[in-house]
Amino acid sequence: MNSILNLKEIEKRAFRSTYQDGLWDIYYGLVVISMAFFIYHPKTGYSWINIAMMVGSLLIAYSLFYLGKKFITIPRLGQVVFGETRKQKKRLMILFISIVVSFQVLLLLATAFGWKFGFSDGRLNEHLLVSLIASLIVYAGMTIITYFSDFLRGFYISFLMALAVFLMVYFNQIIFAVAIGLIIVIPGIVLLVRFLYRYPLIKIEDHNE
Repeated sequence: MNSILNLKEIEKRAFRSTYQDGLWDIYYGLVVISMAFFIYHPKTGYSWINIAMMVGSLLIAYSLFYLGKKFITIPRLGQVVFGETRKQKKRLMILFISIVVSFQVLLLLATAFGWKFGFSDGRLNEHLLVSLIASLIVYAGMTIITYFSDFLRGFYISFLMALAVFLMVYFNQIIFAVAIGLIIVIPGIVLLVRFLYRYPLIKIEDHNE
């Protein structure tokens, strides 16, 4: 029994070790900054260019994350294949996230249409309610990801992302998303530098010596 528990603990530690490179922190921070392009609506009227800019910035963020994992993390730590329990946990996470993301998309589309056609110029209470709902949905989605991924720093990041969404929707100022995004990105960069220093890339000829 103890050996089984030890194996599970070893697997959990091995899984969490994949977060030492700080790439998830950098990715989530860039996601927060990219959300500003969609959430912000100028006084002259909401533009669908916002969506194009958000999609473009998200693609850049994901590309940096993918390339970082491929050329920095995997050559240093290798690629670990986890057991069925971990895979089942991942499937449950995908199911919950799909539900949460569906609500997020509906809310964002409703907000976008409201800004586009001038339905959101109404009362302060309605604006506050939309801000709270948007931030709570983001927090719920990120918390689920954090729980199922054993990404402990994710709880802290979840709060910051929800705060960024609330401030962006309520005050309609890009600076909040940029500032909070940087608060998430900068520690990620520190972790990445520490990771590169701790796990230098070993050349084949050096290994043979």
